[in-house]
Amino acid sequence: METEKKTFETKMRANSDGSVEKAIFINGELLDWSIDIASLMEAKKMGPKFFKAVQQDIEKHYLESVSEMVGRHVTLEELKEAIKTGFI
Repeated sequence: METEKKTFETKMRANSDGSVEKAIFINGELLDWSIDIASLMEAKKMGPKFFKAVQQDIEKHYLESVSEMVGRHVTLEELKEAIKTGFI
């Protein structure tokens, strides 16, 4: 059974402090999710194995967040396709 596709957009948005960030919008709704860049850089300093483990953890949590917002399980392949086509 095919589920209804939702729009998937990556665009820049202004924060209240005047900074700009890349954000994900699914069906026009902001995906409230971000990466703590300072923690990621700290992981990188600890070595490639630790950095890779942190990247995998980020990927897992990101897919869970997108899946929750879409209302079904989303795979990495589906996410890559959504970035190309604009639909998930």
